[in-house]
Amino acid sequence: MRLRRSSPAPALPVRSLRPALIAGGMLALVAGWSPAQAAPAVDDAGAKALAASLKKDLPRWFPPPAEDGEGIGFEWQGEPTVKPAGDHYDVALPRLSAEDAEGTLFDIGTILLAVTPKDDSQYGVSITLPSAMKVQNLDDNDEYVDAATITIGKQSFTSTWSGALETLLTVDGAFNDLAVTAAGGKGKLSIATMTMVQDLKPETGTGGATLWSGPAAFAFGGLSVQDDKNKELFKIGGVTSEATYTRVDLTKVSALQKLSEQTAAKGVAPTSSELLPKLQGMFGGISGAMRLSNLSFVNPEDGTAVALGHLAFRSGLTDLDQAMSTVSMGIEARDFSMTPSPAPVAFTPRAFEMKLSVAKLPNSALWKAFTELAKSAEAEEAPPAKKGAKAKAAAPAAPSADVVMQQAMAAMGEAGTELRIDALNLDTPATAGTATGAIKVATQAAFGVTGGATVLLRGIDAAVKAMQPAPGAKPDKETQDLLAGLAMVQALGQAGKDDTGADTRTYKIDITEAGQLLLNGADMTALLAGGSEPAPAPAEKPKKK
Repeated sequence: MRLRRSSPAPALPVRSLRPALIAGGMLALVAGWSPAQAAPAVDDAGAKALAASLKKDLPRWFPPPAEDGEGIGFEWQGEPTVKPAGDHYDVALPRLSAEDAEGTLFDIGTILLAVTPKDDSQYGVSITLPSAMKVQNLDDNDEYVDAATITIGKQSFTSTWSGALETLLTVDGAFNDLAVTAAGGKGKLSIATMTMVQDLKPETGTGGATLWSGPAAFAFGGLSVQDDKNKELFKIGGVTSEATYTRVDLTKVSALQKLSEQTAAKGVAPTSSELLPKLQGMFGGISGAMRLSNLSFVNPEDGTAVALGHLAFRSGLTDLDQAMSTVSMGIEARDFSMTPSPAPVAFTPRAFEMKLSVAKLPNSALWKAFTELAKSAEAEEAPPAKKGAKAKAAAPAAPSADVVMQQAMAAMGEAGTELRIDALNLDTPATAGTATGAIKVATQAAFGVTGGATVLLRGIDAAVKAMQPAPGAKPDKETQDLLAGLAMVQALGQAGKDDTGADTRTYKIDITEAGQLLLNGADMTALLAGGSEPAPAPAEKPKKK
């Protein structure tokens, strides 16, 4: 039986279809079968218990289509088989297929597991996906037709699963020669390698709680997209995504997962009073980075070619379980080129870096503000009471959003919260620039903040000189406009020289407590306001004779 969007199945949590998710769901099924203490012996009784748990929990972790037809619905054909095999169980899950809301059907097939009981309610689990999976679409006659085939050349996925915490503690996965090939060979996406790793270790937290910290990473290399004529349109040399988790309370993560299942099964969303206590203190910090290398793209319509040697994004949250925390983000790019170029080559960026952070965030005050805002929004969205319903005791009036934000700003002012420009660097063949600075929250200030930044530009003077037309020649409009803009930037800066003797222009920007915007000491407040002139004084009334 194929899945249909009109299935009357009850609404359950919807999960996206990915190999890693399938792995997580399989391991969670093992958790439902796990004992509380030492691992049992591998025998026929254990095999029957695992098979029964799988049969019961497969529809829970991979639910059938929702009534509204949204998301992905799953269908299992048959029952799982479990056999003792030395120190582990060999498991063959029922044949699996899945369909999304648009009618795309993924015929996944049979997934194999090897489950090895360990001490402390932990399990070694390896997973083998089918080497080929078919993708089909609905045609105009509501019939399935082949759309693509997903193939995996070589694969290995091993992990350690905590039955008590219902969480993956370690992961080591590698997949080679993955491909999605369109029907009839009309287009192909291929990935040479894909790897995933994770290693969480316990550490003692406050109140005897066990917290977990460690790294996780996902990477793939050799991605290529070809059109229906086997011409390469898009290529990426490699992508790496890394994360480091610090002091994660997996007990709260597990409780949050269970709350999500319970409320979704009822067709409702969790209330703020249910959700927020499980979110608070869930982890101390998390930092992540994604790096992309050797990207190239060609537009088949006009032949525009884009290349990027390196692109990296970074973000982080630190010390969320302390008195004050820091949020950071950054982006870095270099070796960019575009043909034809949208800007003069001399001013096309070849390297760019930006690092920003918000430091000294008062966690307790901000969490209180977040809680008040969430409860206020929830109260506004609550349906009106039905006629004849027994009136409930009036709850204390929640502070308005404006009051909450004022309280949060006051707390940040007291803590000295800062928005920092840790680095801002831009490099082109003709010019280069850097900037650093910080703005501090100050509730007594006219703008609510004080501070500033220093911008240093190199090469502006030389670029303006090099772009001047020859005597008697007239520059084209593009060059003329660029010269006018550079001349204004040049005039606003303070001339100087760097350590190498090259000409520089410095721009020191300050925001004062009185509400002034200073540029190299000069008051630019009127320019910030649009350069409007002060209102003329009222005309004097004529004197009576």
